[in-house]
Amino acid sequence: MRSIMAMLRKEWIENPLVTRVPLFLFACGLLLFISLMSSSTLQHNMFFHMNFSGDVSDIHKEMADDVNMLIAGGAGLLSILLGTQYFPRTLRKERTEGSIMFWRSMPVSDVKTHLVKLAFGLLVIPLVCSILVFFADFLLWLLNTSTDHQLALLHKQSSLLAVMFSWVGFYLRMVIAGVLLLPLALSAMAISQKVNSPLLIMLIAIYVLRWMPIAMFGFYGVDQFFSDIFYLPLHAILAPNPLSAIPAAGWMNVSVYTIIGLAAWTLSLRFSKTVS
Repeated sequence: MRSIMAMLRKEWIENPLVTRVPLFLFACGLLLFISLMSSSTLQHNMFFHMNFSGDVSDIHKEMADDVNMLIAGGAGLLSILLGTQYFPRTLRKERTEGSIMFWRSMPVSDVKTHLVKLAFGLLVIPLVCSILVFFADFLLWLLNTSTDHQLALLHKQSSLLAVMFSWVGFYLRMVIAGVLLLPLALSAMAISQKVNSPLLIMLIAIYVLRWMPIAMFGFYGVDQFFSDIFYLPLHAILAPNPLSAIPAAGWMNVSVYTIIGLAAWTLSLRFSKTVS
């Protein structure tokens, strides 16, 4: 356990973007919150309001859902983007710097190395981004409690308990999204050990695989496969039921996607045994 924590700490130190980008967005959100709090005409200019004892209409609920979806979708997309820049470079970076030989001398297996990096990219990064959702809901709760009337758009931030439940629920969604991103993460890690620009190679390969069958045979199956697979994590984050992402993508597509992930895991472990 101590070695795992040390390796996670190493990943944290070597990837400052994981903290810098969310901190920058938090600072921007805090400035926006301060500007809203200083507005004396907030209720009249920006929100529909209601009495505390009143009912929330369907329109208010839809608008509240849109606000919460915007917050969750933004944090989820940020987590996916940070993971996208992390996985193609994490194993390649050790080879380029020569630190791979140091880790070879330590009692750390290739399997543990892969599992730690997957945990950092698919669990730690989403956890950091989920804190943005917590603070966004917390600031909205402060905004709600600072007004004379409960704001209809913020009825889901009516209490601190609701804010906590919202944060925990979002992180659980991010864990599910992380599982759905696992084959892509493993593919990026495998390719990164053989090429210098893995992300560029992956983008070109996906583009060719999507459009060549259409141009040559008029077959849209491969293009539809990638469209369904790429939407899996966002579906898990934004849909009312995150587990509905799998049947929505199609069991055949998910089966092929899983096979790709297993093959990428095998190849990545095999490639990690070589230094070149």
